[in-house]
Amino acid sequence: MRGRIILLGAILGAALAPAGIAHAQFSPRGLIGAVTAPLRDMLGHYGHYPRVHRRGAAEEPRSGTAQEPQLGIVGPLAWPTAYADMLGYALWPDDYGEEFRAHGFDVIADSVTGHFGRPLPRSSQATPTATNGAAVADAGSTAGLCDDGAAVQDDWPSARIERALQLTDPQRDALKKFQAAFTDSVKAIKAGCRDTASLPPSGRLNVLVQRLWSVRDAGTSIRAPLKTFYDSLTDAQKASFKIAPPPQADRQQAGNNAGGAMDKQVQACAGRITGDADRLIHEIEQTIRPGKEQAAGLQALHKTSSTMAQLLAASCVQPVPADPLARLDAAGNQLTTMNYAATAMQIALDGFDAQLDTNRKARFDSLGR
Repeated sequence: MRGRIILLGAILGAALAPAGIAHAQFSPRGLIGAVTAPLRDMLGHYGHYPRVHRRGAAEEPRSGTAQEPQLGIVGPLAWPTAYADMLGYALWPDDYGEEFRAHGFDVIADSVTGHFGRPLPRSSQATPTATNGAAVADAGSTAGLCDDGAAVQDDWPSARIERALQLTDPQRDALKKFQAAFTDSVKAIKAGCRDTASLPPSGRLNVLVQRLWSVRDAGTSIRAPLKTFYDSLTDAQKASFKIAPPPQADRQQAGNNAGGAMDKQVQACAGRITGDADRLIHEIEQTIRPGKEQAAGLQALHKTSSTMAQLLAASCVQPVPADPLARLDAAGNQLTTMNYAATAMQIALDGFDAQLDTNRKARFDSLGR
């Protein structure tokens, strides 16, 4: 147990190292502060930074599946579009911001319960999950998900960028280098995909941590070529990737409203995340049918899940950074926080599992199979 707690600190320490991310002190206070900053911002500053996006004149709006990346499974099985959502959020927050920031405890809960969603072609018959409506394959089976057979769009995101901007030859060369780095990172993530059908819940969480780490590392690996390309743009070209802060009057109005009811979007996000934590515990309870001996352990697990869900809820209300590099860094920080929460849940699940008798342990291990 002590070793697993130390692992949490190691995860946070390593995660704060990539270039371009604001440096946190490598100390207990610095590590904890870095992870809990989103939650503290949510509690202490809500309403002062409403999310307002400005679509640049040169930016091409996304419409229909023709504009959506077809990368296959490039992320955890519970969030197969994680990497595309991450980069999309960095480049086009209007289109991808809500999708990326909406993910949090749902990915953890779906990994534990084995409810893996995956994107399917429109011609395929899809069965929605009970939680988020995502299509699942083969009635919940994970078999073959790593070999999803999806058509890969090799020129995303560079094709969309070129359609939106008139690039010079040097700029186009920089974009090609960025695209090559991105393509290599996609291959690296996909190569690490693992079928988790035979794993127990804690094992699936362990794989989730590894996969989220791979996505985060991939984002770090493309930061330098993205910066090179972005720095080659003119101010007018950069404007298509930037978002403008709200006018002072809007910030003041938001501050005046902060003491009242929360924004509907925030309420919905917080309610969904709380529901994900409650759903997880309910499904575990229905599966193992705990007796009095397991009541305390289940309550402790519920407390951990609620705490981690509240931590992840901070992403719903964070201000969107103005430029792509800052958004890429923010996305990496969100994945770090998700990994922290997933590791904490894995420790809690192991402790709960150790309290189960043989029959209940067998039922718990069969969850999601």
